[in-house]
Amino acid sequence: MACTETFATLRIFSEVMHPDDIGSALGISSTDSIPRDPNSKYKSRREQNFWSRTTKEDIDSTNNVEHLEFVVSLVSDKDTILSSLREKGCLTDIFCYWDSTGQGGPILSVEMMKELVRLGLGVSWDIYFDDEGNA
Repeated sequence: MACTETFATLRIFSEVMHPDDIGSALGISSTDSIPRDPNSKYKSRREQNFWSRTTKEDIDSTNNVEHLEFVVSLVSDKDTILSSLREKGCLTDIFCYWDSTGQGGPILSVEMMKELVRLGLGVSWDIYFDDEGNA
């Protein structure tokens, strides 16, 4: 029993900065971006621009640490830029997907936590458990 799928996504939301401007500031290509659309039926899309960079297609591993390390490596020298984006009203975080058959869980080392604090990035997980073994 273990993790069956995981990935991590750096996410940046902004009411004023266009996703292209966020990517330019970071010097990183997004894997997904959605410009604010005042006519969208979805409140989040009406109110905020969205920029993200995920590990989903980059890393073939069920070790969440490898995914987090990849995301952190993309921005490890961009702490000033991330801080500047937040000063401009951007919300920044890392969002992780984690699917498991039931044992164990995501891990954060002390070193990773220090680096996340230095970069000003919170982490959250969307966790799922497969029920196939319980049928």
